Amino acid sequence: MSNIPTNEVLRAQASASSSIIKVAGVLWFAAFMIVMIASIAFLVAAATAGDYYANSKAVRDAAEAGSSVLSQFGSISAVVDWALPLAFVGIATFIAGFGFAFVNILRNVRLRGNTMAAALPELKARKSNS
Repeated sequence: MSNIPTNEVLRAQASASSSIIKVAGVLWFAAFMIVMIASIAFLVAAATAGDYYANSKAVRDAAEAGSSVLSQFGSISAVVDWALPLAFVGIATFIAGFGFAFVNILRNVRLRGNTMAAALPELKARKSNS
């Protein structure tokens, strides 16, 4: 006896909604939000960098501890230190979503193969009867 699933099993598998693709969608949405947060942080850092670099090089180099110029530089450095890894986490989450989507595609390809294997004997029987 073959290991081809019955028609009822195949119908149940075809009508069942895959939770794997839902996980992929959640990961893609989370990745989008993570990258957007990092992008907004970079835009804020860019505005701060514009204010920082509006000062001349001599003013930036001569800035004393506690001055607003050094505070701006510290803010720029701090944002870059946490926003860049956050952007990479967002991209990694996006790629992980593709992994889940590909698993779902593989599941559907197997289902289609099993469906064809189950339908082929019936199609051959119909052809030989006609």
